[in-house]
Amino acid sequence: MRSTEFILRGTTLGAFALLADTPLVAQRCREPHYRWTQKVDTSAVAVPSQPTSVASILATWAPPLLASRDDCAPRGDRELQTYSLVAWVRRVDKIKDDEDWHLELTDRADSPADSCIVAEIPHPRYSRRYALARSTLDSLIGGRRIGKGGILRRPVQARVTGLAFFDGQHRRGGRRSDRIDGGHGRCNSSVRALWEIHPIYRIGSP
Repeated sequence: MRSTEFILRGTTLGAFALLADTPLVAQRCREPHYRWTQKVDTSAVAVPSQPTSVASILATWAPPLLASRDDCAPRGDRELQTYSLVAWVRRVDKIKDDEDWHLELTDRADSPADSCIVAEIPHPRYSRRYALARSTLDSLIGGRRIGKGGILRRPVQARVTGLAFFDGQHRRGGRRSDRIDGGHGRCNSSVRALWEIHPIYRIGSP
């Protein structure tokens, strides 16, 4: 009897051991684009913004543990905070597959083009404030010539306010990697350049 009980217990423990070594099937993410719910989030509109700069973001903001497989990751830590910065708009790409307006910002008008961060304005269907932000940006640009790929021949200075967002979709090699895939516009100077202001809540004169 004891021998049989021992065998049954051993079999049960073995089964648990096998189950423990079996990876759980990840829940399928239903977002239409990478972390889409986070990209159009208006919940922090009333949160007071903290001052920052492009240089500070690129030099001091540590990248979170997010990568290309984190399609449904919620906001956390720095991403829960709104920031305001004065920067030069160097590029405005209005034709993206997710319908966001894609801006590239640098600290100075003559900063190297790749020393930029991205800021994005979602489609107005998600909030009227995005329609206002787009309209204000167009007013700031005025009659400036926009070249191929949305490059501004004469950059325009603006104050941009919105939520911080880490675009881990362009990180290669996993959540702790310092490599990027080169697909983040011209903003590929480091993994810290995957930090964005996204969504933009307000944009205006400096």
